[in-house]
Amino acid sequence: MSLVLTKPVEAPAPAASRRGWLTPALCVVAVLLQVLFLKPVDPSALGSFGLIGALPPAVLVALVVLTAAFILEVRSDRPRTWLLVIAVVLAVLGMYGLPPLTEPVARLPVAWLHAGWTDYIGTHGTVLHNFDARFSWPAFFGAAAWLTKLAGISSTTALLAWAPPVLTGLAAVGVHAVATAVLGRSRAPWLAAWAFLCVNWVEQDYFSPQGLAFLLYLGALAVVFRWLCGDADPKRRVLASGGLVLLILALAPSHQVTPFAFAAILAVLTVTRRLKVPWLLAVAILAPLTWLVVGASDYWVGHLQVLTGGIGDLSGSVQQNVQERVGGDPGRLTVLGFRFGLTALIGLLAAAGWWGLRTPRGRRPVVLAVVAVVPAGLVALQSYGGEMLLRSYLYSLPLLCTLAGAGLDRWLRSTRGRRLVPVALVVVLGAAAVLLVGARGGNDGYVAFRKSDQTVVSEAYRLARPGQRISSLTAYAPLNWAQVGAVKQGSLERTCAPGAGEGSCVGRIGPDFVIVNQAQDNYGVTLLGLRAGWTETVRAQLVSSGEYREQLRDGDSVLLVHQSGGSR
Repeated sequence: MSLVLTKPVEAPAPAASRRGWLTPALCVVAVLLQVLFLKPVDPSALGSFGLIGALPPAVLVALVVLTAAFILEVRSDRPRTWLLVIAVVLAVLGMYGLPPLTEPVARLPVAWLHAGWTDYIGTHGTVLHNFDARFSWPAFFGAAAWLTKLAGISSTTALLAWAPPVLTGLAAVGVHAVATAVLGRSRAPWLAAWAFLCVNWVEQDYFSPQGLAFLLYLGALAVVFRWLCGDADPKRRVLASGGLVLLILALAPSHQVTPFAFAAILAVLTVTRRLKVPWLLAVAILAPLTWLVVGASDYWVGHLQVLTGGIGDLSGSVQQNVQERVGGDPGRLTVLGFRFGLTALIGLLAAAGWWGLRTPRGRRPVVLAVVAVVPAGLVALQSYGGEMLLRSYLYSLPLLCTLAGAGLDRWLRSTRGRRLVPVALVVVLGAAAVLLVGARGGNDGYVAFRKSDQTVVSEAYRLARPGQRISSLTAYAPLNWAQVGAVKQGSLERTCAPGAGEGSCVGRIGPDFVIVNQAQDNYGVTLLGLRAGWTETVRAQLVSSGEYREQLRDGDSVLLVHQSGGSR
């Protein structure tokens, strides 16, 4: 039995519409609100609410207006594809493009780190062995280095700011393809893509291996549900099988976790006999395992306990994924509430959509529900540094949004509440879009940087000699984007507890250079309950001790150099 739940639906011939102009007019209004009211944001001035607290209300109203335009168009007799595409593109820019449009430089410390690794491969033509576990899955860094060189870009840091909206836009296309493969050609895939944009708060779409791996994952899901679970021409099935093998082989060296999430879904489809080519499950399991044993030997040799120690430790995994992440000041807890709310929303929409679906035999699609939630089982296998729950949510989103799209489509087509339902959906999805801005930008008080933060790091790179150490009080500084492998770079947080008394600990360790900025201060205030200005106290301690001197100050971004002249 196929997982395809409906046959392709041909839209009826449209009646002459008297309001065909309204959707493009609303899109124009949304754009004007963004253009007229959007303004630059100083990340150092952001509080614990993050980006949403610094945006004019009109910018958020624009998202509700855009949602109204989308719902109005998608429920029409014959939705205009070009107009739906424009609405989705504007939604990507309006929700995911706000940071690069308002903040001076790229955000997220790990994105800067990935830029440095990419440039290292571009310069040396190889990975840096025995350096970091993520270098053992180098496909993304190698591909990005090749594209950067092909485009003539001198530094990969130029790509960081706009990576999230680009990767999310491509992911929305992938979700539409998955929903089309499951539900057929109808309005539902468009609604699934829109739902995805409204609830994808986990921020795994920055310049990263998982950003690329998720696109491969979506492509693999679309191939499976379109050609390998339903009735398909034998030749197409052979071609689809070959294409899926290539996608699986591309996934294996791209990311540590994503291949196993896909294998879990394929296992369910194989056991329930929905997958018509069962040997593909062996490929899906063996390919990442082979890469782990052979290609990633730098990682697991000597770290086998790290890799296998968490298997079956569900309580420990839950503690790292949930308990250790729930904390902070009232603003931080509000942002966490946004994230929980969006997660609950897509769960409810998916459940309601599933309840109304039927297979060709008139049954509810139980297998589809199982494959939608099976990635959550990964939490029992590994905590993944406290991030497995986030990754599991991301891997479940394509099918959860597919189910949600089916339910939204059914409600829009219902004759009951013909006027009330669209208004309700505009309110719900419009509110979700606004909450998404708060959920994704809630960390920007400490993960977003200023030009001055980059300037002081650049000065440290200019002065540092091979083997020296550049450190920050916490992890929130744009480090590791140059001098990779030559200069030691990282946070002192694990060794020296952040706080006003951290100076004595830093002095004992004696790094050659110390980076101090407002992002680190905001992190301590928001998540650790420290007093504002604690980093300035630490800076003053280091200078007054006579061990460090202030080499460069740009605003409140400071570079301290050890009095030995950085020769330690």
